[in-house]
Amino acid sequence: MGSRRISTPAENNSVEQKYSRYVQGGDTIRLKNRLGWWERRSLPKADDDITYTLTAEDDRRPDIVAYKFYGRPTFAWLVLQYNNISDIETEFVTGKKIILPTERRVILDIMTKSPGGVEPEENQ
Repeated sequence: MGSRRISTPAENNSVEQKYSRYVQGGDTIRLKNRLGWWERRSLPKADDDITYTLTAEDDRRPDIVAYKFYGRPTFAWLVLQYNNISDIETEFVTGKKIILPTERRVILDIMTKSPGGVEPEENQ
């Protein structure tokens, strides 16, 4: 039987791998117990944004806030990115004030743009 090579921790670390999603097209932040990662979109602020203070019900639950404001828990990514939050354990806690775009703006402006905030090209 041949000997089996054991990989080093650096070789197993997704941030160190050339083709890992953690180094391709997004931001990676090394947190205490995990990696924080997302593909960022350009989300400019507006004068009609809503200021909201997180309640005990919202604590560490961006999906609940997304449901309250947009009717879709899957918009949790929007809540986090709009406020530049990468670690919900320390940054999305009771009493924290966050800023949210209006539902109208999310539907008509933000969700109709391609990633990066670039307008989709019209078909000619």
